Amino acid sequence: MNSTVKTIVFWIVILFAATALWQVVKSGSTQNAPEISYSQFLSKVDAGDVVRVKIAKTRVNGTYRDGGSFTVVGPPNQEFMLQLLREKNVDVWYAETEGSAWAWLVNLLAPLGLLAALWYFMIRQLRKTGNVQRSGSVANLNQTGGV
Repeated sequence: MNSTVKTIVFWIVILFAATALWQVVKSGSTQNAPEISYSQFLSKVDAGDVVRVKIAKTRVNGTYRDGGSFTVVGPPNQEFMLQLLREKNVDVWYAETEGSAWAWLVNLLAPLGLLAALWYFMIRQLRKTGNVQRSGSVANLNQTGGV
């Protein structure tokens, strides 16, 4: 492989790693909502302070009237909670899962892939450098008549 292709591959790996890092930071910043108790959640809903909730299995992420956010773990049987949300005209959204499998897989494999790529490039560079030094010393011995 010539050096231009190696350089292009190296920069593609760097861009992929930067994108993966940005995704991890971005997804982490949206999940910084404070967790509240279920009883606090019911009190806030009853007081009319909650305007929107998104339910994923038993995880409930919501938004207060003032724009703040929260998260709470709800019960497996959500009939009472849904009835209260309906009575208080809270906008209810559902999600299939808490996070997508694709995002989980990328968050798991991206750092490993980055480490493997860096290791690969470092080993190749060391081998290349070692071959140059060995061939240079053989050339010196040939010129001096040592071999």
